Amino acid sequence: MSLVSWWQTVINMKKTVQTAHDRIDALEKQIIEIKTEMKIQFKDLYNRMKRMETIMIAITGASLLLLIRMTIMG
Repeated sequence: MSLVSWWQTVINMKKTVQTAHDRIDALEKQIIEIKTEMKIQFKDLYNRMKRMETIMIAITGASLLLLIRMTIMG
């Protein structure tokens, strides 16, 4: 259910205890969806950062090896 259609439904509903419970249940479902999506995105972001860290460590090691080789040879 999109936010616009949900909002139109809320406007058209009578304000009763049952409709309040229904709206809370709908919000709980949306919150669970958002939490799940955020968890997936943060996991992906963490994996990307870990990959970047590995690449930076490899570049640093290669640069150091080249500098050491230049000092020994040169």
